[in-house]
Amino acid sequence: MYQAVTEENSRKNLVFDLLQQVLSGLLPDNYAWAFDANRVLRVKILGRPVTAGQMAAIHAACSTRFGPGKVVVVA
Repeated sequence: MYQAVTEENSRKNLVFDLLQQVLSGLLPDNYAWAFDANRVLRVKILGRPVTAGQMAAIHAACSTRFGPGKVVVVA
């Protein structure tokens, strides 16, 4: 269990870094996250517009880094 929680915390932090690379100036207040029962990280970007191109870049980066289906990002 400890290993799973450690991996989840790392994934959460790395996703925020990936988001900052695509969405310059993203603040922690613009980012809400939660893990679902299947340990999928669900992230919502708050208070700022996100283009389709940016969203595609975010999804590609998350899938490459963590594998498909491990992170879901919505704006």
